[in-house]
Amino acid sequence: MGGLRAAIAAASLMLAGGAEAAELKIVDVKAYVFLEHAGKLSDDLVNAPALVDAPKGGAPNGDTATGLLLDFTFGGDRNFSPKYATATVDLTQTYHAGQQVVIHKAFTGFVFGADGIEHKAVFLENATCAPLSVDVHAGKTRKQLKLDFSCTEARAWN
Repeated sequence: MGGLRAAIAAASLMLAGGAEAAELKIVDVKAYVFLEHAGKLSDDLVNAPALVDAPKGGAPNGDTATGLLLDFTFGGDRNFSPKYATATVDLTQTYHAGQQVVIHKAFTGFVFGADGIEHKAVFLENATCAPLSVDVHAGKTRKQLKLDFSCTEARAWN
C-alpha cells in the first residue's frame, strides 16, 4: 500500500510540474513604431497597411520612425508565478538582397496578477525598412504575424 501511495504522489508531482509550463499562453501581439517628431508611439500596426519609407516621413501622420516596439500579452493563472514557464519569440527581417536577420528571444519569470495577464516587450532600432515576421510560442499556443515595412533605395543612374 505504501508503494502505491508513493507512486501516486510521484505521478501527481510529475503532472503538476508539467502543468505549470502548459499554463502559459500567448494572448495578443501588438506593434508600434516610435514617431520621432511627435515623441510618442503610433497606433497598433498589426493588420495595418504597409509602411513605406518610414524613416523618411512614411510613418503615420507623415512622421519619421525607425524604432519598433513589440508588445506581447501573455495569459496564465491568476496570482500565480509559473516556475518553469518559457515563451519564445523569433523575429525575422528579410532585406532586399535576401539577407535575413533573425533574433531569438526567450521570456521567463512570469508573475501573473489578479487579471492573469502579463506583458513583455522588445524594442528594435532601425527596423522599419524590411518586412518583419513574428513567431511566438507560449505553452501549447502560437501566434504568427508579418509587418510589412519597406524603403525605397536611392539608385545612381549611369
